[in-house]
Amino acid sequence: MSIFTFTFQQTKNLRYLYAVRIVRDLANQLVVFFLPLYFFNLRFPFMQRFELTALQEGIFNVALVYALTYLACFFLAIPTSKILTKHGIRYGFLLGHLLYALYVLCLLWSQNNPYLVLTSAIINGLQINFFWNSYHYSLSRYSSENKIGSNLGIINFLLNLLAMVAPALGGIIIMALGYQTLFLLGLFIVLFGAMFSLMLDNVRVRDEISFKEFFSWMSEPTFRRLAASFTGRYFNDASINLWTLYMFILLGSYDGVGYFYSLSLFMALVISYFAGSFIDRNKGQQQFFMSGGLLSIFWLLRSFAVNIWTITFINAFDKLTSSFHWLFFDRSWIMRGKGREALSYFVYREMIYSLAALVFWGFVALIFYFFIAAWKSLFVAAAIGVLLTLLIKEHKADHEEV
Repeated sequence: MSIFTFTFQQTKNLRYLYAVRIVRDLANQLVVFFLPLYFFNLRFPFMQRFELTALQEGIFNVALVYALTYLACFFLAIPTSKILTKHGIRYGFLLGHLLYALYVLCLLWSQNNPYLVLTSAIINGLQINFFWNSYHYSLSRYSSENKIGSNLGIINFLLNLLAMVAPALGGIIIMALGYQTLFLLGLFIVLFGAMFSLMLDNVRVRDEISFKEFFSWMSEPTFRRLAASFTGRYFNDASINLWTLYMFILLGSYDGVGYFYSLSLFMALVISYFAGSFIDRNKGQQQFFMSGGLLSIFWLLRSFAVNIWTITFINAFDKLTSSFHWLFFDRSWIMRGKGREALSYFVYREMIYSLAALVFWGFVALIFYFFIAAWKSLFVAAAIGVLLTLLIKEHKADHEEV
C-alpha cells in the first residue's frame, strides 16, 4: 500500500467538519501567526508609566492580551456550554465563526485605538469556547474509535500543506499592503467558513456542566494527571507563538519570518517522504516517548539559534517529530471524549487549558521583567511542557463516564 493512501472516514458531517477546520486554519495561519508581532509593536498609553525596555514592554503587551483572552475563556466556559446544550452544536459553530469575525474586526479597528485589542481578547475568549468545544465534540462523536487517528492524520496533513504557504503569504501581505489588508482577508475567510458549519447536523446535547462538577473531576488523581498533560500542551503551543516573535527579532522582517517558517515546513514534508513508511510500521508508546524527548531537546536547542539556517533546520526537524507526537497525543485525549458526558469533558479540558494559559503568561511576564536570560528560561519551560504531555494514556478513560 502506498504511504500516500489515506483511509479516513468521509461521512457527510465529517466532510463538512474537515472543511470547517481547514478554512478556519487558513485564517489562523494568515492572521493569528503574526499576532504576537502585532501585539509586540502596540503602544498602550498606560504602559508609559513604567520604566520598561522596548523588549519588556512588547512582551508585556503579548502576555496581557493572551492572559485576558484565557481569563475570559475560563469564566465564560460554563455559560457558553449552557447555550450549546440548549440550542445545539451547529449553533455553537455559527456563533464561533461570527465572534471570530468580530474579533478580527476589532483587530482591524485597533490600528487607530490600541485599547480595542483588549476588547478583541475578551471576544476571542468567548469564541474559543463556542468553536473548539463544538469542534472537538463533533470530531469525537462522528469518528469511529478505530478511525480517530486516521481522521486526525488527514486533517493534519492538509493543515501542514496550508502552513507551508500561508505564513509566507501573510508576511508578504503585511510588508506590501499592511495589517489592514491581512485582517480584511482573514475576515472574508472566516465568514466563508461559516457556510460549511451551517451544513452540519444540529446535535442536541443532554449534559449538566458546572463549576462544581469541574472541581469534582479535578479532585480525581487520574483526571489531574490528564490535566497536567493538557497544561504541558499549552506551554508548548504558547511558546511556539513566542518563537515566532523570537524569529522576528532575530531576522528583523515580517516576510523573512513567514518565508523561513514556510521553508522549514517544506523541508519537513520532504523528510517525511522518506520517514513515512518507517513511522507507519512502528507505532506505539515507544515512538511517542521518543518523539516527546526529541521535541524537548529541540526546545533547548532553540537557545542556540543565531541565524536563519539554524532556525530553519530546527523548525524542520521539530515539525517532522511533532507530526507523530501530537497525532498520538490528540488521538488519545479526543478518544477519551466518547461517552454521555462528552461535552463536559471537552468544556473542562478548555478550562484547564485556560488556567494553564494564565500560569504561563504570568510566568512569561515575570521572567522577562527579572531575568536577563529570559528566552532560555522560556525554552526550558516549553521543554518541560512537552515532557508533561507524556503523562497522557491511551485507551483508558480518566473519568468513569467519559
